[in-house]
Amino acid sequence: MAVQALFEASMYIFVLVFAPAIVAAAPAAAREGLPFGKVFSCFMAACAVGSATFSLCSAKGLRAEAFLLPVLLGAAGALYLASSPPAATMLQRALSMSHKPLYLVFCFAAFEAAVGVYFPAVGGLRAAYLPGAQRGAIMALTRVPLNLLVIAVALARDRLGDTGALRCAAAAQLLAAAALASLWARGGAAGKGEAPAAKDKGLAASPAMSTLSRAKKAD
Repeated sequence: MAVQALFEASMYIFVLVFAPAIVAAAPAAAREGLPFGKVFSCFMAACAVGSATFSLCSAKGLRAEAFLLPVLLGAAGALYLASSPPAATMLQRALSMSHKPLYLVFCFAAFEAAVGVYFPAVGGLRAAYLPGAQRGAIMALTRVPLNLLVIAVALARDRLGDTGALRCAAAAQLLAAAALASLWARGGAAGKGEAPAAKDKGLAASPAMSTLSRAKKAD
């Protein structure tokens, strides 16, 4: 599934760059004492909120595609805002945030909320669109473009910088949204008009598991 390959590639790129981006944005005197434990806790809380929101929407009969599409667009926006200095300046003023690291944590937490929505939603999409007999093979093939994209960005990171890497992640989110819209337009193989339940065990099981936790579990 293109949606899964693109979203998860974006997620792993985020894992690579979020900490260096926050450190680079902090004043030199404060870089050694940045509270990454609290930052990680904020990410976990945002992820849990995203999962809980998906559960509420699916309980009301909203299809996973209908809910996930704007979430993907929002995730792309959050990553782009984190990588855009003019947007950062405008939002910092609008939110009365005097420190850029706080602004970045805000953007990254918004992305983590999207991650919380994504995992249960994509579990439902797999159940609805992928035939059970071939599901394992398709999922294995999905890892190939995902890994290639992450490796390409990691190798080019010195040239791209954290800003360029985040913009690549934002572009991957936009492509994932386009792929999901195309999939939705073609229609599902099963359960039209119903909200597929999240059946993906493991990664989708814990709503409070953040991107970093999922990355460690996938390793």
